[in-house]
Amino acid sequence: MDATAYVELQVSDSLHGDIFKSDPFTISAWINPNFEGTTWEHIWRSLPGASGHNTFFLNKDQGLLSWRGQVGGWTVLCQSDGGIVEKDKWMHVAVTGDGDKFKIYADGENVAETDFQETRGENVTYRIGGTGGETFAGLMDDYAVFTRDLDEDEIGLIMEGVETFLPVEPKGKLATQWAALKR
Repeated sequence: MDATAYVELQVSDSLHGDIFKSDPFTISAWINPNFEGTTWEHIWRSLPGASGHNTFFLNKDQGLLSWRGQVGGWTVLCQSDGGIVEKDKWMHVAVTGDGDKFKIYADGENVAETDFQETRGENVTYRIGGTGGETFAGLMDDYAVFTRDLDEDEIGLIMEGVETFLPVEPKGKLATQWAALKR
């Protein structure tokens, strides 16, 4: 994968621009970094902002995961110890926020936990992958963003595949969208 490639998402009713300000959330993905990009590689980034608003990084030199955001300035909100992320090895990563704590998970294990801090918000775009001076060199799969914080058991389920966690047959408005996608 091109280290500067990314997927861009616009804000919506459920993934709104202030979601990381105080709402519960989970960002989850399988990653397989090849460490050929920049030192700080983007798994997730919220924009606008010269320093980003909320960014889920991996640091290839230290092998750590870091959740950062704007709290009066660019702030490390939650960060794991080094030696967790390895080159050319698939691993599941997740960051959650519940309004009380931020947590980072690696392969289903809680590897970092800190007190929640409200971030600036006002996001207009979200990006998965590398952009803005940092890259993501490697592969990603089963990427998911939830508007609630998943607990450790749910993180374990999602590691088996997003489809094992999501309902097989959605209901209501989602069922109509689901049926259209299956055609």
